[in-house]
Amino acid sequence: MGGATTPQAEGRRSTRLAISIPIVITGADIEGKDFIEGVRTQVVNKHGAKIATMHRLVMGAEVLIENPANGRSVNSIVVWLDGNPSPDDKRSVALQLMEAQNIWGISFPPEDWTVELREDPPTANRTIP
Repeated sequence: MGGATTPQAEGRRSTRLAISIPIVITGADIEGKDFIEGVRTQVVNKHGAKIATMHRLVMGAEVLIENPANGRSVNSIVVWLDGNPSPDDKRSVALQLMEAQNIWGISFPPEDWTVELREDPPTANRTIP
């Protein structure tokens, strides 16, 4: 199931994990026909995933991702398409989550999946000179 790559090494926003997670995607294909398909992730990070689908999609198309294991869902956008189908006629697609999060249900996500900006806690009864 795979290793991780660091975001610094590849200019990524968060660590990518090569992991197969069963998800359900819902959207409209290149012809505008609605579909629902059970797929597995190939690579995930807190900003999205790479999957393989039987449906031909278009750049910018909205796709709903549902993770049946944890009951969570999130909207995403197609940001990359592989023009060459695999031998089983599936096409690789990259989906970017509209809201970065751990929809994947990974129990111990990499440190860079946590909130990047942390504010100092407010100071009670602070006196201004």
